[in-house]
Amino acid sequence: MAVVHSSVPRLRRRLVAALAASLVLAACDRGPVALPAESLQIRINLLCTTCDDFLRCERRADVEAALGTDSPQIYRIYRLREKSFWAQIATIWDYLVQWLQRKTSDERPLTVYLNDGDERSILDISGSARVDAAVGLISLPDSSIDMRNGDWRDLRGERQGRCTTLPRREGYAWVRALFGRELSTTAMPGASGGELAGSESVESRP
Repeated sequence: MAVVHSSVPRLRRRLVAALAASLVLAACDRGPVALPAESLQIRINLLCTTCDDFLRCERRADVEAALGTDSPQIYRIYRLREKSFWAQIATIWDYLVQWLQRKTSDERPLTVYLNDGDERSILDISGSARVDAAVGLISLPDSSIDMRNGDWRDLRGERQGRCTTLPRREGYAWVRALFGRELSTTAMPGASGGELAGSESVESRP
């Protein structure tokens, strides 16, 4: 029995050492690396599940002219919305395993708005936004956005314009104006969802 008892701690140490070695090897291959934030003109926090991100995209003048819509006040706003409750719960896992597996991609609910002169509307575009921080690309149902320089490309890959990040407060104000409401002056800029977005966070969803 003494021999058996003395072998148990030895076996336990070997198992712990084997597990530690496996974790080290796994950590050495954590998947693709996200592009440095300073190299991106459009930045999306992949681990913020309650954030709304607004991207304002405008076509080049020659593209608008070819489409017969060369008004300088025509642009689209792509709203990458906060995730659903269960998707937010699932993201907790992403936090926990970052040291084993980098998070460089994400999928977000999407709403697309159109500003046409004095008219604002919601476009009937279904689908989601896929963000790949390793290559610096946001894939949309009708186009794609290069996060490195803001280039806005159509589904054929041809450059049609440029996109910029719209501050959240301005994005929420734009949406509230769509529904004939004003943004509270007491709301804190940069806040996500909740009170700042108001009830349009539900009404504006497709």
